[in-house]
Amino acid sequence: MSLVSRRSFLKSASALAAGLPPGGRGAAARAQRVVVVGAGLAGLVAAFELMRAGHTVSVFEARDRPGGRIRTRRDAFGDGLYLEEGAVDFGDGYPLLHHYIDLLGLPVNEEALSPRPASARVYYVGGRRYLVPPGQEPDWPYALSPQERRLGIQGLWAQYALAAQQSLPAPFTARSLDRAARKLDAHTVEDLLRKQGASDAAILLLRRGFLGADFDHVSALQELFWKRFFAGSHRFSRLTGGNERLPQALAERLAGRVHYGAELHSIAQDRARVRLGFAHASGAAEVEADRAVIAIPFSVLRGVNIDGSFSRQKRSAIAQLRYESATRVYLHSKTRFWEEAGLEGFANTDLTTGWVLDFSPGQAGTAGILGTEVTGADSQRLTSLAAAERVQLGLQNVAKVFPEITERFLGGASVCWDSEPYARGAWAYYAPGEMSTLFPHVATPEGRIHFAGEHTAPVYVMEGAAQSGARAAQEINAL
Repeated sequence: MSLVSRRSFLKSASALAAGLPPGGRGAAARAQRVVVVGAGLAGLVAAFELMRAGHTVSVFEARDRPGGRIRTRRDAFGDGLYLEEGAVDFGDGYPLLHHYIDLLGLPVNEEALSPRPASARVYYVGGRRYLVPPGQEPDWPYALSPQERRLGIQGLWAQYALAAQQSLPAPFTARSLDRAARKLDAHTVEDLLRKQGASDAAILLLRRGFLGADFDHVSALQELFWKRFFAGSHRFSRLTGGNERLPQALAERLAGRVHYGAELHSIAQDRARVRLGFAHASGAAEVEADRAVIAIPFSVLRGVNIDGSFSRQKRSAIAQLRYESATRVYLHSKTRFWEEAGLEGFANTDLTTGWVLDFSPGQAGTAGILGTEVTGADSQRLTSLAAAERVQLGLQNVAKVFPEITERFLGGASVCWDSEPYARGAWAYYAPGEMSTLFPHVATPEGRIHFAGEHTAPVYVMEGAAQSGARAAQEINAL
């Protein structure tokens, strides 16, 4: 997949995340009182590892549940169906995440892991629906040159981007920002492709083939690292019963150390301790500790009153870090007609509501859920609509791709991550130049305060969150 073998890549990724072979853990140099703010996956992993290392740990979470942006919804439609409002799946190239899944004995949805072979892939581009046999591409409605058309998506990517992607160090960290990396960071992927000679039509095709809605605003350095990371997984799966079972299991292992309904509103520290102020249903409280792990998004941390102990670089990172807008619309169907037709339930489209995904593989019963996901400006436009309008637009769009949904439609739901008060965005990203200026300062400790969360890791998925939590625990264990 790159200049290193897949096995070497997974080994180095695991080392970055935990500093130990999977299954091992670090011992604390000395036991300390540690407060973790945020019971998302990053905060829970940090707390779990700190507890196992012998520290006294407390976790404070503003919501009434663990999981953060891992959220399984069970009350949307009935029929015993559930849907993922946050993280949908995970790959076999997520070594640390699989370590915790195995450690906690959580079952993997094997049907989601190995879906039925599809008779065709579905695309909807330029007002036309395409059913394409596996391994083939449609007659794309773009003004490609004969050579570009012959190359196809994979060939174009290999010609225009693969060399830059392969040149990235593995694992990638803030210390990996050498001259070549900074040069990539100065551009978007679209800039890079155009510089390498790709035509506008080829760029449109690559955006379509790689779900590259972020090609025009994300740093090429970050985007290419993401692409390489995802290429390290060959199968993707989900947890049986919903992905929220992972944070729930971690919270159960923490046994009474997690406190819900506690919203962080102030941070202060001196050379001896950290003081954290929380608001809760019965008033306000201040908690003191030797160390703290802040595992909430910077989009939320901006609203917290922080004393003067943070560096200028950290304050700049908190104020400027960008978050992607993402909106999903879910459609409840009487039957999984796409399976009956031998289709995956996935479609790549250029419609307003984005790509289409089956949110119910491996679940019991005959009813199913088709959903859409869109990011960026289109997501922001959907967020501005009323919930019923989002569902209606989603139904109209999906009906162009899967016409059968119209007569099988039972109801809909949606989620807009911009509107979630303790998320305020779906995941962090860096615009051109910001991997060089902001990324090196996002994860660095400030005095007695450490940081975790997907925004502090190179990848925004569950693996990145788990890596960040393990890394924050290691920092404290070493002190």
